[in-house]
Amino acid sequence: MKNKVLYLLGLLLAVTLAGCTPDDVSVPVNESALEGTWHSTDAPQEYWRFDANHTGETWDESEDVQEGEGTRFNWSTQDDQLRLDLYGEMGQHVYYDYTIENQTQNAFTWKDMYGNSRKFTRR
Repeated sequence: MKNKVLYLLGLLLAVTLAGCTPDDVSVPVNESALEGTWHSTDAPQEYWRFDANHTGETWDESEDVQEGEGTRFNWSTQDDQLRLDLYGEMGQHVYYDYTIENQTQNAFTWKDMYGNSRKFTRR
């Protein structure tokens, strides 16, 4: 009986501690490391260019859109969050918020609000 109680207490402790582990790991955004041109490893012809003045451009060469013809955006960061404010052809603004899950000088991964992750590598 004593062994069963100890076993149940140990199991309860293990389940409780497992529930305390964060599901999402994120890191503060290093803005200077973000600057430059990146391409998605999920969609190799999709590019994002982050300029030092917090502007940028995105384009998709698989849709025959080249650099200089893409969608312009402003970007900002706060802690592990990256906000993109894209400007549409009709003047509309569309905001996207991403959580940076990991970031190095040559790669980063973001997660959108739906939980979808995308990895980018430096061009």
